[in-house]
Amino acid sequence: MEKKPFVVGKNISLYSIEKDDIDFLTYCNNSVDIRDTFFINSPTNNLQQEKVFENLYKSNLNYLPFIVYENSSMEKIGITAFHRLDLVNRATTYSIILPNKKYWGKHYGSEVTALMLNYGFDILNLNRIQLHVAINNKPAVKIYEKNGFIKEGTLREAMYHNNKYCDFFVMSILRNEFYKKD
Repeated sequence: MEKKPFVVGKNISLYSIEKDDIDFLTYCNNSVDIRDTFFINSPTNNLQQEKVFENLYKSNLNYLPFIVYENSSMEKIGITAFHRLDLVNRATTYSIILPNKKYWGKHYGSEVTALMLNYGFDILNLNRIQLHVAINNKPAVKIYEKNGFIKEGTLREAMYHNNKYCDFFVMSILRNEFYKKD
């Protein structure tokens, strides 16, 4: 059966995760740059990712991930997700992983973020989308601000990484802010 995109953008599209994506999920989570950015401290393997996949669509969908494909090459280039999706309070936490540096600086992160915001506010009827980002991850902060996220505060010394404590911004965008920015 041919894979169909769930959300289509100009340069990238979002697809549901399938069993044949397990190798890519393992690659993303073990990527040196992603481990450093996401503060991942232990490796994963295909067996662990298979167990995650088996339970992915059995739950109450509080975790809603997508594989990011580049439209022109149909290459898998990343993962994006809503975590702790709460349809009662209409809120979620957003993440994006683009593990291969060859796709950095091409505005894909911004496009993925815009597509996820559209999906979250237009389809899921959310009111709040938030995220946590390390203060020193300036490219990510810039992408989020470009897409309308506002810094709400700082989580001081929130994580210990590379022999030091690191601060994180809490950023969010609300439904009314999203519709005002257009």
